[in-house]
This record gives sequence, C-alpha cells and structure tokens, in this order.
Amino acid sequence: MAQSTLSKFFTPQESRNLQCLYNTGDLETVILQMKSKSDNLTNMQLNIAVMGDVGSGKSTFINAMRGLRSDDQGAAPTGNEETRIGPTGYPYQDLPNVQLWDLPGTNSVGFELNHYLKKVNFESYDFFIIISQARFRENDAKLAKKIREQGKEFYYVRAKIDNDARSLGRQGADLNEGWVRIRRDCISNFQSVEVTPPAIFLISSFDQEEYDLPELKNTLARDLCSIKSNIFMLSIPKIMTEITESKTRMLKKRVWMLDILAGAIGTVPVSVSESVPVPVLLFTACVGLTIAGWMYLRKQLRISNTFLQRLASKIYKPSSSLKAEMNRQLTRKLPSTVIHILLGITLIACMITGTRRSFTLIIQSIFGAVSSFAFAYKLLNDSLRQRLETVQQLVKCALSRE
Repeated sequence: MAQSTLSKFFTPQESRNLQCLYNTGDLETVILQMKSKSDNLTNMQLNIAVMGDVGSGKSTFINAMRGLRSDDQGAAPTGNEETRIGPTGYPYQDLPNVQLWDLPGTNSVGFELNHYLKKVNFESYDFFIIISQARFRENDAKLAKKIREQGKEFYYVRAKIDNDARSLGRQGADLNEGWVRIRRDCISNFQSVEVTPPAIFLISSFDQEEYDLPELKNTLARDLCSIKSNIFMLSIPKIMTEITESKTRMLKKRVWMLDILAGAIGTVPVSVSESVPVPVLLFTACVGLTIAGWMYLRKQLRISNTFLQRLASKIYKPSSSLKAEMNRQLTRKLPSTVIHILLGITLIACMITGTRRSFTLIIQSIFGAVSSFAFAYKLLNDSLRQRLETVQQLVKCALSRE
C-alpha cells in the first residue's frame, strides 16, 4: 500500500506537470489544478482500517460488509486465534476504489501502542472502523485518540449485538431500551476520555439485514465524498513538499553557498590596522549578504496582492481571506526573524569589539567564520522552511470549503 502522497491523488503525468509548473513559478496554475482535483476525487483510493482486539469480530465484519461467508472464496479468515502477521486488504465491491484492511488484533502480541501503530503503518490509512464487543475497552479509547490526533475520522461498531439481544430477551427487557442504553454508554465512554463521539453502529455480522449493518453501509456511501475531501486537505503539506522538492533542493544549494560565503567573510581578521575600518566592512558585508539572501527567498514566493486578487477571482473566494492568511503567516514569522537578525548583529558586534585585543588573529578568524556562518545558516534556512510553510497554508486556504 506504500506510495507517495502525490501519486495517491494524481497520475504520474499530472504529478510531473505540477512540479514543472511550480519550478517555473506558476503557483497559480498549480493551485487551480489542485482545486480541480479536490472537486473530483472519484478515482482516489480510500483505505479503511478495521481495528479491534483479537476475537472482536473484525474479519467476520469485513466478510459481512462484502456479502461473503467465512467459507466463500476470497473471504477473510475468521476465528478467535490471530492468523495475520500484518494488515490484509480486501476490495469493497459496493464502493469503487475502497479497500477494507483487516489489521492484527491490538492485543495479539502484547499491546504496546506505539509499537503496534508502527507495525501496522497506522498513518497510511484514511479512515478507521473500531470493532468492539460486549464493552468499551481501553484500547478503543487509545486508538480513538490517535485517530483524532491525525485529524481523521472513524466509526465505532459494537459487534455481536445478537448476543446482547439474546441476553436482554432472557431478562425480559425491552430491546429498544437496551439499544438506547448501549448507545448512551458508548457516547459516555468516549466523552470520558475527551474524544468527540463518532457515529455508533450496533451490528450482527450474521444477521446482516437486522440491526445497524445496512445503515452503516449507507452512511459510509454517503460520507465517502467528505472523507476523501478531508484526507486531501490533510495531505496538502505532503503533496506540496513533493511538488516543491526539486526547487527546494535548488534553493538549498544557493542558501548553502551564501552560508559558506558569509563564513568566508567572517574569517577575515577583524582589524588590519587602526586606520582601516575592516570591522565595519565585515559587519556590512555579512549582514547585508544574509539579508539579501533572505529577501531573495521571500521574492521567490511571488505572492503579491495582484496575485491573490487574481487567484481569488478564479476560485470564487474573497481575496480578503487569502490576504488575511498571508498577513497571519508573515506576522507569525516576523518575531523569530527579528530575533535571529538581532542575534547575528550581537555576535558580529562581539567579534568586532570584544575579541580585537583579547585574542590572536587566528582565533578571531575562527570566531568570525563560525558566528557569520551560524547567523546566515539560521536565518536563511528558517526562511526557506517558512517559505514552504507559507505556500502550504496558502494552498490550504485556497482549497478549503469554508
């Protein structure tokens, strides 16, 4: 199932085209093509992880969703013993491009959350169905929290509800009241662990036309578009990282060259004689070089008010929302940038004044090289990273449906 995030949504030709457009500075067309894709995710592969403890009924549930019995060809193997080494995918014929993944039981090898999540490649799934039986379990709560932390959604399924029906029948209890009580208990359990309760379904994988299995199928079909849209929005940072990878590598090389040049300037002794103002020249050259590099990276964004107005008119959004996002990004980045500049000025000032009489020229050169290189490296690499983050936020703002 492993694949690049970009290839999950775009064909190889589309991916190359997006990268080429970005490399030539046509961010507007990149955003418009991404918006077109976000409006039509029909061909997107959706991977749904079915999770739960051993014996909770995961495999039987997958067979029921696919209309199969355990002895049918292609059915998931069932039984209380854990038979899978890793996740196993099964196509869900009712919905195109949907794959149901039968994951090993959360308690099959001694549950240790982080180890288990890494083993099953947890972050690669788009949607989750947590299967439980009889009662809400600690593992259910842990999984629910991890899913929400990713910004993804899930359903909660109380399986083997036919067993509860028989138990309620023997007690002479009203079944409808019993279902209400079970749902209320599930909601209360999620709230107690500070997780917003998901859609809850009470099912029997054997009595497939009774209880909530038909409703679950209908709900999944109805939610499919919103699930895919949510996954696309969550994937924008990784998509943009892949699109911008080539140009970012080129900019990193230029930044590295500027860092080395700043360090080389810093190696010049801070004074040659009392009459030659070399310190002033070094100060101006090093800081000027770094600020010029910073301005160059900012210019590479090519995001002007005219650009934002033109883009807004094509995606039918008010330009004020795009401008507000850009202003928020710039305001958020400004304090750290100013701090780095002041830090650099302080370091170079120390190089100019404090070391002139205290240390040999060699030590002064080493100090000057290290401080100049560190100043340039910190400011320019932070600026490069912030540049990518700004592009990502602009794309998310442009593609959001709010």
